[in-house]
Amino acid sequence: MRFPSLKLLVSAASASFVRFPLVLVAACTVTVTAMLAIEEVGEDTAPRLITAALLGLPLFTALGLWTERRTWQLTTRLVVSLIGLAALLFFFLLWPGWSEVVAFTRFAQFLVAFHLLVAFLPYFGIEEQNGFWQYNRFLFLRFLTAALYSAVLYVGLTIALVALDQLLGIDIPDQSYGHLFFLIAGIVHPWVFLSGVPKDFSALDRLQEYPLGLKVMAQYILMPIVLIYLVILTVYMGKIIITQDWPSGWIGYLVSSVATVGMLSLLLLHPIQEQEENLWVQTYGRWFYVALFPSIIMLLLAVGKRVDQYGFTERRYFLVVLAAWLFGIALYYTIRRSKNIKVIPASLFVVAVLTAFGPWSAYRVSQRSQTDRLAGHLGRAGMLQDGILRPATGEVSFEDRREIGEILTYLIWTHGSRTIAPWFQGELPAIDTAGLEAAKRESRAIGRTQVIMKHLNVAYVSRAEAREPTSFRYSTRRGVDLTPITGYDYMFRLARFPSDSVLVDGTPLRFTIDSAAAALRITDQGGE
Repeated sequence: MRFPSLKLLVSAASASFVRFPLVLVAACTVTVTAMLAIEEVGEDTAPRLITAALLGLPLFTALGLWTERRTWQLTTRLVVSLIGLAALLFFFLLWPGWSEVVAFTRFAQFLVAFHLLVAFLPYFGIEEQNGFWQYNRFLFLRFLTAALYSAVLYVGLTIALVALDQLLGIDIPDQSYGHLFFLIAGIVHPWVFLSGVPKDFSALDRLQEYPLGLKVMAQYILMPIVLIYLVILTVYMGKIIITQDWPSGWIGYLVSSVATVGMLSLLLLHPIQEQEENLWVQTYGRWFYVALFPSIIMLLLAVGKRVDQYGFTERRYFLVVLAAWLFGIALYYTIRRSKNIKVIPASLFVVAVLTAFGPWSAYRVSQRSQTDRLAGHLGRAGMLQDGILRPATGEVSFEDRREIGEILTYLIWTHGSRTIAPWFQGELPAIDTAGLEAAKRESRAIGRTQVIMKHLNVAYVSRAEAREPTSFRYSTRRGVDLTPITGYDYMFRLARFPSDSVLVDGTPLRFTIDSAAAALRITDQGGE
């Protein structure tokens, strides 16, 4: 067995840098900034610089492969790269104006969107279904290979550092382990991944290779999981119809899981669905999407009910959008019976980008929805009239106080108090002295909410007070204090209620707590 020479490794690394220069520059930026952040250098700009550079990894990979596939001239490639760089600069400059919640949610949106872009952009407008599948298979396996190499390298070098510290007495600073992690995760992993990205796209479409392991995984692991999920959802829907009890909040996760696993199994089986012995795959795909409709409708109705009661938040908005996208995908593949699998990543990319900015975005819609709800509660309490907010002069109901506090906390934490500033006619900065910007932590948002509500003469309802029903907790105090029992015959300790039978002068007694009456009840064979 011959190991690759150092010259070969350097040559492969150089070729990757020439092919994807901006990707590796972004990787180095992430690594250096993260390592400096460990040393507490540049903490203010580190989060937005790291996130912007992280977005550059998939974005520049997608743009590089797109221009490479179309064999464009160097000038055109530079223009495309500059457009991508401008998009990242735009994100970097807008970051300070967003709350941390909004900023990191937007980052997650674009991170998903740009990875989807890598998946389909080189094949955008090109009808090569097999090539598209093989290309994504190579990317996926290469990513896992790079992750394995990086993990082994990190563990090995970490053990070496520990050995130097413990065996040879060489002082290894704690920060060194963090530096090593970012060095390997930020530079080694991307470099190893990029060195295996396919170059000959035309050869990919001619490739008929199909790993048997993928079929085994899809047919004997993923498909049974999908079947179990669908059965659970169907039974759950029957329970809803019978009991008229609407789904709990986590139903969205289950529907998302069954859709994801089902689509993944279909994508893994895509190249062999035309083979005579595997025609069942087409039938499975068609009926999978049909079976998905009831679950999607149930999700839409459940989220719609929550929105009707409590308005939009970013999470509910994304659930509605996800359900709508799933409904559209299911309808598309049910009616058209299309074999175009590029529709899935391309359409999801469009949804992720469109919902990030604009008046229809998750953030603007949620902000308007919760502001309108707050105005409704304040108006019902007689505090908001003609757009002017005044302190309460009478008693405000418990329900309104609770909702006012929760909505204010959400707005201050996610969007800042500037949302409600017009109601105060310029007086809010003197009340909310922390500023009109969003709070960095929820605890600070709660504190600012309490200050504003105190000014409005409305008592804040804490989460403990808002819990229903009231809970009871019983405990005993352990100690060595002497307790006089003058006037009594016996004293003993009870650790739980209802208690086991306690024998007193031959009579079995049982002790229970009556929470409603706040009383300790002692029963003797059913008598009190």
